[in-house]
This record gives sequence, structure tokens and C-alpha cells, in this order.
Amino acid sequence: MIRQILPVVVAACVAPCFAAEGWITDMDAAKKQAAEQKKDLMIEFTGSDWCPPCMQLRANVFSKPDFQKEAQKNFVLVELDYPRGKEQSKEMKAANEKLAQQYGVRGFPTVVFADASGKPFGGFVGGRSGDDVMKAMQDALKNKEALSAAEANVAKAATDEAKVAALMEVLKLAPQEYVDNFYGDVKAEIKKLDKEDKSGLKAADAHADLLKKEQKDVQNYLAGKLTDKTTPAEALQVVKAYPDRDKLLPETQQQLLMMEFGTYLNSTGDVDGAVLILDKVAELKPGTEVGMQAPRIKAGVLANKDKIKAQIDAAKKAQSK
Repeated sequence: MIRQILPVVVAACVAPCFAAEGWITDMDAAKKQAAEQKKDLMIEFTGSDWCPPCMQLRANVFSKPDFQKEAQKNFVLVELDYPRGKEQSKEMKAANEKLAQQYGVRGFPTVVFADASGKPFGGFVGGRSGDDVMKAMQDALKNKEALSAAEANVAKAATDEAKVAALMEVLKLAPQEYVDNFYGDVKAEIKKLDKEDKSGLKAADAHADLLKKEQKDVQNYLAGKLTDKTTPAEALQVVKAYPDRDKLLPETQQQLLMMEFGTYLNSTGDVDGAVLILDKVAELKPGTEVGMQAPRIKAGVLANKDKIKAQIDAAKKAQSK
């Protein structure tokens, strides 16, 4: 349930500095160059000496002259490396750690398309083919154009209501994972003008804050009760005993139910009973990420019912010896 942020082991060198040909490893130098050349930034967060998808992306796409030639028409290329074996200075480590936190990096590779100030307008996470990277790049540039048009409409708005509508369009087009850190001024302006919260932004933020609190509470609860020695049956009882589950937000209930599904299946081997829990997950709030995953997980479990039972039985026998 709780996403684990990968350890941040950060990169550095004396600015301005360069990694592979065509890639700058100092963000400040890259921003300056982008501003001077009237270009945007393509920022890659990578673990160059330990992350297989990062190494494949570098070897198969980013190191290719054809890609660099096309990308450099619009972007200054930035490589922020988080290696495990390479020696790098304390200054760059601190700088890159700060950037990883600012951009909310949770996995490698993460690629961000941003303007010369570092404000994102697109990006992706994980390995991609060359064609997929090129498509992501073009999609990001199109989104930047749409964002610019929306921002122009904000300036043209004659009433507060019209301005709120235009600002909401900016938020809609902004990459959602970067809204809080990079589009906070837009949100603040909407809240200031939209006193009756007709846009629903204040309510949405309140919901998000409550969800974060509930998830933190669940994390703390489980950390205090589960250990490496906890059996699936014991874990199941811990999850089921979480206090006032029915008063939690549907998203938090779904996540607890997903834990219940896993612990129930591993402790009982009852596939039919386990998939009933997945049905509850989907019914609670179908439109969430977990709500959409549940039917797919159910189909996979039912398709491999005998194999799953055999694996669980084998694991139980091994533990009993």
C-alpha cells in the first residue's frame, strides 16, 4: 500500500559538468543554457551503475546520435545520476538529493520535460523504446503549447469566475504529480478567487490531506504490530482488527482490503474466498487505481487457481518442517 521511495544516493561534479556526450549534469548550468538558447529541459533521474532499465535506456536511446540530434532541437539534456559505486562530490550529492525531493522521484529512470525554470509540463517513469521516448517528448511539447494557451486565457479573463475557469484549465493540463510542488501559485490564486469553492478545489485538497493522514496512520499501526516473524494468519488478524475501518475514506478501505486479500489467500489457500475480497475492493470505489486493478487481479487469480493453491500448500509444508 505504502509506496517506498527508493534510496537517494546522489551524484555530483564541478559545474558546469557533463556526463555522456550532450548531457549536462549540473541543473543550474542547464537552466542557464536553456534560458539563453530559448529551449526547454529534458531531465533524466538515473541510477547509471545499478539500475537495469536506466542502463538500457541510456544504451538503446539516450546515447544514440539520432536521438540527441532530434531532442536537442528543443531541449537541453540533463542527467542527474544516483549511482551506488561512482565517486561524486558532497556538493553535487546534496544538490541532487534536493532535486529528487523537489520532483518527488520514487523510481528510476524518471524523465521530466520542463521549461527553462524547471517547471514540468510532461514526463514518464521507467524504461521506454526509442519510439516511445520520442512520442513522450512530442506529447510533452504539445501539452506545453496547450498550457501556454491556457495561461494566456488567464491573463485575458475579465471576471473572477472566468479567471478561475482558466486557472482550473491550467491545473488540468499540468502533470498531476507535479502540481503541488510547481503549480502551487495557481492553486493559491484559485482558492483566493473562488471563495464558495465552486471549482471544488478546496474540497479536493481537503480530501487529499485526509487521505495522506489516514495512510500514515495505517503505516504506523502496521509497523507497530507486524514483524518478519509474523505469519500470514497473524497478519490477517492485524489487518482485520484495524479500528473503525468503516469510517475511513473508501481509498484507505480499499488498501486495507488489498492487504486482507493477500494475507487471507496466503493463510488459507482459499482462492474463492479471496476473490470475494477483491469484489469488495472494486465495489467501494471503482474509479480509483486500486479499484480498477482489483478485477484484473481477480481474473489472473482465477485463471491460475490450481497453481496458486499448490504454491501455498507447498509453502505451508515447508514452514511446518
